[in-house]
Amino acid sequence: MELPMEVEEALKKGLSFELYKALVRFYGKRGEKAFRYVVDRRVKRYRDFFVVVGREEYVVDECFCTCKDFQINLKFQKPCAHMIAVEVAKRLNLYDFIDAYYVDFLEVSE
Repeated sequence: MELPMEVEEALKKGLSFELYKALVRFYGKRGEKAFRYVVDRRVKRYRDFFVVVGREEYVVDECFCTCKDFQINLKFQKPCAHMIAVEVAKRLNLYDFIDAYYVDFLEVSE
C-alpha cells in the first residue's frame, strides 16, 4: 500500500506530531485511529499475517483487512485504520513479532 508523500516525509521523523497531523490530514478519523494503534503497540506481525488488535483482532494482508469498515463502508476501495496502522508500523519497525503462524491460533468450528 502506498502512502501519500506528506505521510512518507513525516515518517522520517518517526512517531511524531508531524506524522499524526499528516495521517489526520489525509485519512481523517481513520488516520487518527491508525496512529493510536501504532503508539499503543497494537500491531502484531505473525509469520503469515499482520494483526491489529482493536475491539477484535483484525487480519491485514497486503491490500485487505477483515474489518467491517474496510469491507462494508469503504467497499474495498480505500484503506481502513488497520491497514494504515500496519503500513506505518512496518516503515517504523514498531510492531511485535510473534514467531508463529496466526492461523494456528484460530479456532476451527466443528
